[in-house]
Parts: sequence; C-alpha cells; structure tokens
Amino acid sequence: MRIFKLSKSLFLLLVLAQMALNVNVYSQYQTKEFDVEGLKVIYRNTGKDVISARLFVTGGTANYPIDKEGIEAVAYSYIIKGGTTSMSKTDFLAAAEKMGTTFGSDASLDYGELNMQCLKESWDKSWLLFADALMNPAYDMGEFENKKQQYISYAKQNEGDPDARLERLTVETAFKGKNYEKDPYGNTTTLAALTLEDIRSYISANLCKQRAFLVVTGNVSEDDIIQKVRNSLAKLPEGTPSQKEQVTKIEQPGQDIESRKISTNYLSGIMSGIPWDSPDAIAMMVAMNMMYDKYFVELRSKRGLSYAPAAYMNGNAVTNPFSVFYITTDHPKEAIQVMVDIINNVRKNGFTNEEFAKSKGAFLTRYFMRLETASSQSLNIGRWKLRGNLGAFDNFEAMVNAVSMQDVNRVFTGNTGNIKWNYLGDETKVSPEDFKQLEKIGF
Repeated sequence: MRIFKLSKSLFLLLVLAQMALNVNVYSQYQTKEFDVEGLKVIYRNTGKDVISARLFVTGGTANYPIDKEGIEAVAYSYIIKGGTTSMSKTDFLAAAEKMGTTFGSDASLDYGELNMQCLKESWDKSWLLFADALMNPAYDMGEFENKKQQYISYAKQNEGDPDARLERLTVETAFKGKNYEKDPYGNTTTLAALTLEDIRSYISANLCKQRAFLVVTGNVSEDDIIQKVRNSLAKLPEGTPSQKEQVTKIEQPGQDIESRKISTNYLSGIMSGIPWDSPDAIAMMVAMNMMYDKYFVELRSKRGLSYAPAAYMNGNAVTNPFSVFYITTDHPKEAIQVMVDIINNVRKNGFTNEEFAKSKGAFLTRYFMRLETASSQSLNIGRWKLRGNLGAFDNFEAMVNAVSMQDVNRVFTGNTGNIKWNYLGDETKVSPEDFKQLEKIGF
C-alpha cells in the first residue's frame, strides 16, 4: 500500500512539473493585434507546428430574428464544408483530408466562428482552401438541403436529450423576449423554413470587416499572415457593425417546471454574472470554480444526491454573462435545499483558507490543460477579445495569482442574487415552494 501511495505521489509531482513546464513555455509568447486593410487580426506564435485559423463574427443571436433561429449555424457549417465556386464539396474535402486539415464552425449567443486547423507543412495550401470557402462559397442547392436536414436531425436529438433541453430552457426562460431567447442551433420549425437565399443573404450581411476578426495561432510569421490576409480576407466587403445586444439582468426569481418521464431529474439555477471586462471577473471565475468543488464534495461525496453536480460561469455569454448551478438527482427537494444552503453559507461566512489554497492551483492547472492545442488557444483568444479584455489571455496566470481570498468572498457575495430555476423531470417530486431563493444580506 505504501508503494502505491509513493507511486501516486510521484505521478502527481510529475504531472505538476509538466504543467509548470507548459506554463513556462506558454508564457514565452505574446499575443499581437493588428489591422490588415481594415480587417482586425490577432496573432500568437506558439512555436508549435499545428496552426489554427479562426474567423469570429460578432453579434450572434442579435443578427437574426427569432423566426430564423439556426440560420447562423447552418450558414457557417454550409459554407465551410460545402465546396466553392471552383471546387466541388467532394474535391474540397478530399484535398483537406489528404493534408490532414480540418474545417469547422460554430454558432453561439454572442458570436459565430469558422475555423481551420492544419500542420505547418500544409499551411499554405490549407489557407487557400479556408479563404476560398469563406470568399467563394458554392451555394449548391443539393448541399444546402443536405445540411438543413442534418441540422433538423440535430434539433430533434437535442429536444430528446435532457441535458441539452435543460440548457436551452435555462437560457430561454431567463432571457424571455431578448436575443438570448433564440436557440443558436434552431428548432425543427425555423430550420425547415430556411431557404438557400436566406443563407446567401446572411453570409453577405455578416461576413464583412465591420463584424469579423481573425485569430491565428501556431508557428507562423506575422509577415506571412499579413500577406495571406491581404490577398484574400482583406477583400471582404466593409459591411456594417453587428447589432448591439441589450444588457439584461435576471431580476425576477422563479421557476419553470417541464414534466418528462425520465429516470432522473435535471435541475439548473441561473443568475446574472459579472461583466467580463470588470476587474473582478477573474475573481468570480475562481469563486465559481470553488463552488464547483464544494458542490462535488457536499452533493456527491457526502450526501450522494448526484453523480455530477456543477457550478460554472458560461463562457459563451459575452454581453449578458451568467452563472449556472446544476444537478441531476433523484431527490430534487433535498438537492435544491442543499444547493442554496451552500451558497448562503459562503455568502455569510466566505470560503475557507484551505478551500482557497486548493482551488486556486487546481483552477490554473485545468485552465492551462485546456489550452494545450492551437485550436483551443485561438478559441480562447477570440473569446477574450469579444469580452473586451484581450490582455487577460496573456496575463491570466498573473491575474489569478493576484486574486486574494478576500477578493473571492467579496465578489461572490456581491454578485450572487436572484435565482431562476428550471426543472426537467417528475413534476410530482417538486412543488413551487421547493425552489428556494438566497437569503438577503445587508451591505
């Protein structure tokens, strides 16, 4: 047994040593931001021969009406893999596969993005494919119908998946009547109504210099990127700025119950978070990470109320940041009470020195582990740019280390408030009075 413990300790030391090495290597490089004929470009030479290029488009759900839900997801997925005016979809994907180059896209609440990842040896040819897909999409009717049916199928699957359904309910009910109510991936009705002309018009309006910026990470030179952008994406139309999302606070506590016959019950509580460009944003990230750890100990380890409780800040919500408290459980009444009791206790008494010391290091470790790939770095850089705090990417470790326990307790207490609960499961196991709210604390 002692040998096992020593081996486990040695393994942990090796992991921490490797993480320290990764952080040191990571901190050697700096992120640069510049302009190429009107297109904003953010660049970070990671020294690694895997390159990620990612075009962000601002606006997200603010860029389309509610009856066009899903249009951004379909449009970007369609053009990034649908072939170009000079290459069929089959030839395009075959060329990419031969080089090991991958293409993708995503749509979110405040932004959409189109991306490419390749090896350095294939960078020149891969960029040509990427730029061609963005600048010269084929708009083939057959491919469009295939893509639309694919997303309709996704929508049906998400409707049946309890986690996906709860996530949508959580945002939809908290931001009723606002842009966040819209589902970035659409629903079967809105997706079925989309036309190829809708897609063409959406691309024309949104892929423009006023709404887009490019992020490139990997072992490439700044001069090379400038030349490539000048010959391609710099020719995008000027366009107009994206619609500004309204800042909305979750001020009305309450609950929504959706009855569903499933083996366990799904529950989430959402509350407004702290603005990402606030000096206290990092402290709130640390605080929610500490809440995640407390929930794991109290709800899973000690009480066995859930296999996977969670607490987190939603990283995709830029304009209206929010925090989520989540659990799946067979005992929803007891789980809700414990979840709220834990928050109330922290608000009144604060986190402990021991919790703070353990959580801070673990938080940084997990953060840097998620940044090991060029693709994850380009995504993270783009998000910090959208949040109005690009410098946080390069300075994240220092910013976290500067956070004190007093900061965490102050920020958590001052930025937790009304909870909007959502419940998916057996409605006979809960009643409206079971959905507790936080105790009021005087300041």
